[in-house]
Amino acid sequence: MKTLIGISTFSFASPNFRSFEELENQFKSLPNLRKLCAYTKVSFEVANDILHNKDFGLSINEQVSNFEYGTDIGAITRFRLLLDRTYLRGMNRSFSHDELLERADKEPNTDERENTIVYSPSSSVNVKYLFTNETVFYQHYEFILGHFPIDNKSYYERATSFFNNLEFHKDCFSTLGRVTDGFCNYSIAFTKCLSALNECSPISIRSTKDKLTHIATKATFDCTVEGSPHKNFRFDFAIDGKEYDSLDCQFHLKPSKKNKQGNNSFHHKRLYFGFIPISETQWKIAVAAIGPHINKDSNDRYAPLKDKRKKK
Repeated sequence: MKTLIGISTFSFASPNFRSFEELENQFKSLPNLRKLCAYTKVSFEVANDILHNKDFGLSINEQVSNFEYGTDIGAITRFRLLLDRTYLRGMNRSFSHDELLERADKEPNTDERENTIVYSPSSSVNVKYLFTNETVFYQHYEFILGHFPIDNKSYYERATSFFNNLEFHKDCFSTLGRVTDGFCNYSIAFTKCLSALNECSPISIRSTKDKLTHIATKATFDCTVEGSPHKNFRFDFAIDGKEYDSLDCQFHLKPSKKNKQGNNSFHHKRLYFGFIPISETQWKIAVAAIGPHINKDSNDRYAPLKDKRKKK
């Protein structure tokens, strides 16, 4: 699921300018926004009529002509070069101002696998999907991730890009495919778990019990420890050139909700993780597996567990 961020005159703190300097200061903020929202499958769409749109009164072109040097061909040329080569560089221009607003007022398009949200710091437009700051965008990206996983690959690429406080095991992606009834059916719950871990990493709580309690509170799902060491819970991580051999990853969250409620069948869903010491007082969270229950009774750690429920 692609996320398109719409940029136009509604993306400025004010649509009215008195000088080239004021106008350029608004455009200068856009590259910083791109850095804050630099996640997988996010692209920026600047309105192809941004200089001509008159939704807020005079267009940018009309305001430029009223500047002190508005009739100076050199000043205008310099401004346009800055737009193309610096401020708007790398942004797509596939839609007009009105088209961006129309797209942002619609639900995500599952056929095209994309959604549009506009950046409007002053909330100057009335559409369903807009964000005023990076925190609101993070919430939107997380919502799209959980509710529109698309497939395992799409979900994992976006999740590992977004939850960048976590370290993921090199084979973690393959574990999503071990969910027999489909990982994407549980993507909302797993996203909540990953979000909680990401928010807690690094963590400075010394007691393991207190660490797990804190994470469980954030995730709103049970978080526990297996209780006994076993080789199937040991994972090797390589982080920033440092090897962490056989990291204990028996700690796990238990996401217990399916995206579509009403199915009471027996499921084993787990998210296993460990704590990597990065200092004497801080630990970073490493994610070992997402989805299957680790089996201590098999050489294949992800072998299906036996259903121990008593048959009626």
